[in-house]
Amino acid sequence: MKDSSMAVSGLPIKKDHSPMLALVLALACLAMLGPFTTDTYFPFFPDMEAHFAISQAQAQQSLTVYLFTFTAMMLFHGALSDSFGRRPVILVSLSGFIIASLLCAMTDNFSSLLVYRGMQGLFVGAGTVVGQAVIRDKFAGVQAQRLIAQITMLFGIAPAIAPLLGGWLHQYFPWQSSFFLLSGLGILILLLCFVSIDETLPPHSRQQFALKSILGNYIGIFREPRFLALSGCIATGFGGFLVYVGGSHDFIFKVMHMSSLQFGWLFIPIVIGLIAGSALATRLTGRVSNHAMINSSHLIMGVAAGFNVLYNLLTEPSMPMAVVPVLLYTFGLTLMMPAAMMLALDLFPQSRGTAASVQAFIQSLIFVLLSAFVVPVILGNGTLYASVMLVMLVGNVVLWNIYKTYR
Repeated sequence: MKDSSMAVSGLPIKKDHSPMLALVLALACLAMLGPFTTDTYFPFFPDMEAHFAISQAQAQQSLTVYLFTFTAMMLFHGALSDSFGRRPVILVSLSGFIIASLLCAMTDNFSSLLVYRGMQGLFVGAGTVVGQAVIRDKFAGVQAQRLIAQITMLFGIAPAIAPLLGGWLHQYFPWQSSFFLLSGLGILILLLCFVSIDETLPPHSRQQFALKSILGNYIGIFREPRFLALSGCIATGFGGFLVYVGGSHDFIFKVMHMSSLQFGWLFIPIVIGLIAGSALATRLTGRVSNHAMINSSHLIMGVAAGFNVLYNLLTEPSMPMAVVPVLLYTFGLTLMMPAAMMLALDLFPQSRGTAASVQAFIQSLIFVLLSAFVVPVILGNGTLYASVMLVMLVGNVVLWNIYKTYR
């Protein structure tokens, strides 16, 4: 029997990769929506402080409330998709996000803005969580890990584009424009997902939506020390550079004394690190073991974090050297993430959505704690930013070694 890639005439038929490309783009856009919602409005903090007559700490609350609801809801997106299917959860959540973004843009009351930011947080995380489950539903092994790395590479563009777009909007439009932009992005992504993402969890594979069943899944996941260690490893790894994201308005305006149009000095190095690391991870997957990949990432991240502390202790931080460690750190992080995520999700093949929720919850919780309790303490001090990166790395290495003791 002839190979299916050959026509009757013997000439090869080109395979149509467009459905796969569309799926990768849709999943990457879902993952990018969270960073856009977090980062786009950072340049508008001073405008919002003036408009609502609030302090910098109060303006920070609009980020904290969003992150709190984002993190809390992370626990439920996966369970809902395990019970009702991946596609409905994605489409309904995107619709809710669009409505919440429009409400943010149209309010003239700061308390109402906090409520609507909380609504954004409730909906925006579904894409990231359910997207991970979609990947594991459709793909296995090396192919799934490469796909995660490719999506991470595309996702890495968001942290640079978002604040740059925000900085450009800040020059010409009022603060509401950032939320109108988010609603427009939500509409585009909703249309893309509607045509690109099919249901990947058939009805016979779904979990019963019952409190006892759901609680049983969560209890089983939270009792698995290997999963918790891997999820904590991913979360602390991200925490090392997310402290700069959470405090970016302070780092740019107060530490580096730059303008809203210069947010790229911080976020472009982050993107370069994320994209380069993801590209290398894609090439190494299947050739290098997951454990070797993670150990190598720790070495790279350790050099970055150590240099960062020494540099800030010895001299006044300035561009470009102030952000070189951040670039190197994110490069190392993205070598680690696909391998660690695969190891974690594969521990629960029957409830991947719920497992993805818990993993994302732990990652988001670290960001919330950093934004709410750490960033306000380190404002204006480059050495303290660098020290937090180092602490996150130490936690990352410790958790990885805890995982290895349970293997």
